[in-house]
Amino acid sequence: MNKIQCKYITAEKLSPDNLRFKRYKCDDMSVIKMNDKTYSECNELDKDCPCFGYITVGYLKNPHLYVTTPVMKCLFGVQNKGGGNFQMNLQFTDLEEDPNMRQFYDFIESCEFYAMRYLGLDENDSDRFISQIYHDKKGMYEPNLNVKLPFQYNQFTTDLYSDFSSGVNIFSINKFQKMECDLYVDRIWRMNDKFYMKWKCKIIHLV
Repeated sequence: MNKIQCKYITAEKLSPDNLRFKRYKCDDMSVIKMNDKTYSECNELDKDCPCFGYITVGYLKNPHLYVTTPVMKCLFGVQNKGGGNFQMNLQFTDLEEDPNMRQFYDFIESCEFYAMRYLGLDENDSDRFISQIYHDKKGMYEPNLNVKLPFQYNQFTTDLYSDFSSGVNIFSINKFQKMECDLYVDRIWRMNDKFYMKWKCKIIHLV
C-alpha cells in the first residue's frame, strides 16, 4: 500500500482562470427530504431562482479543485459544531513576510472572487457570499481559513499522518498544531439566501 501523503499541488502551480463551474437545478421543488432530491445540469440558472440547486467547482478536467496549503497553524484544534460538522481554522501565519503564504492567501481569495462573479454578485450584494477567510475585526491577529473535515457514515473521510508518530488521530490535534493539508472544493451551495464555497480537507500532514 502506498503511504498517504499530500499531493503538493501548491498555489503557484494553479490559476483561478482555470476554474470550471457547472450549474445544477432541483428537478422537483415539492420533494422535501434532501436525500430524495434530484438535480440536473443546466446552461442557465439565476442565483435567485427557487430551483437553484448547486454549482460544481472543477479545475481544468478535474471534477474538483485541489490545493496544498503551506505549513499553517490549526488555531483551535478540531472543533465539533454538532450534527457531524467538524471544522478547523488554519492561520495565514506571517502573511506579510512569507511569499508562499501570501501566494496561497491570494489564490484562495481570487477563487472566491471568481465564484462571486460567476454567480452574478457585485459590490451591492457581495455580502451574500460568505467568505471562508476570517479576519479579526480588531486587526490584532492574522486572518485564518475555515476548513471543513468531511464526516460521513460515522467516520471521517480525511486522512491523517505524521512524520514523528504513528499513534495520531484527528481528535488528538492540539491548538496551534502545525500542519500542511490537501484541501478541495467541490461545489457552491445556497442556504438562507447566502452562498457558501467550503474548503474541505482530504489529507492532514502534521509537522
